[in-house]
Amino acid sequence: MAPAPVLTSFVIPCYNHGRFVGEAVRSCLRQTDTRAEVIVVDDGSDDGTTPGACDALAAERVRVIHQTNAGLPAARNAGAAEADGNYLVFLDADDWIEPTFVSKLHKALATDSDASHAYCQERLTDLGNNVIWRVPQWDRILLLVTNLHPVTCLIRRDRFEAVGGFDESMTDGYEDWDLWLRFAQRNWQGVRVREPLFNWRRHSHQTMIDDAVARHEALYRRLLKNHHAFFERHALDAAAYANTILHRADAHWIDETGLPIEVQYLRAVRDAYHESDAIALARRFEGILGRLPVPVRSFLHRLARRKGGSNTIAHPTSRSNH
Repeated sequence: MAPAPVLTSFVIPCYNHGRFVGEAVRSCLRQTDTRAEVIVVDDGSDDGTTPGACDALAAERVRVIHQTNAGLPAARNAGAAEADGNYLVFLDADDWIEPTFVSKLHKALATDSDASHAYCQERLTDLGNNVIWRVPQWDRILLLVTNLHPVTCLIRRDRFEAVGGFDESMTDGYEDWDLWLRFAQRNWQGVRVREPLFNWRRHSHQTMIDDAVARHEALYRRLLKNHHAFFERHALDAAAYANTILHRADAHWIDETGLPIEVQYLRAVRDAYHESDAIALARRFEGILGRLPVPVRSFLHRLARRKGGSNTIAHPTSRSNH
């Protein structure tokens, strides 16, 4: 007789995202080869509709918790405290996962007893234009330089509880990166699955991630403080790795702005593209184009790109500049 499917607890924190939370819940319930329980945590939503939207989802496998607004890390911890599964998945209310998310990540996780969690590639939907974040292989030295993957992954519950869950004081961001660092300090690691099984919905031009990136220096210094001994022990390796990344990106040449010359050039090209007449015309008629058949729309987009003209921004190292 085949073993019973694993019980996975999905924790969905929700703040004023009532219009999306139903899709997030349904994506959890559609998982293959697993038993699913979903815990929706309404974190003090105040838009007048989200609390009711969450309550409407309550069912045999879906529990809804309401709490005073305490921030994303605390909402996730509150949901995890109510979980019965041996595995945890944290999914934001405006995102969703593919039906094989758990089965494929569980298979990867089962091959490594030292792994705390398994993670996958991320697809950026809506305004993200279906770009795929091809997340890197787990590397604890690279983890000292940058975050390696999204918070939505499959985590062994006992490992999560062993490190105390999310730091509830990190309400401005990087709380997931902080958690991975605590796993790494115990010599646990993440296992990568090279498929885009997680969908991150970019539905506005300003997101929580953008806000966190804007506060990067302060948040990164917070990580340094939280994990001082770990950073200090591997400081030379981390510095060498960061410098290698700069070299690979041709980002060593820096002027008085503090920005690499290559980055400045690429930004100038991007800005010129967005300011071109062809792109301005495309935006003007975007609503009309959206109602045309896909083949016609694709043809017009290709035509607009050709009409947009060639790049006129001179590269700082091109011969024409000397």
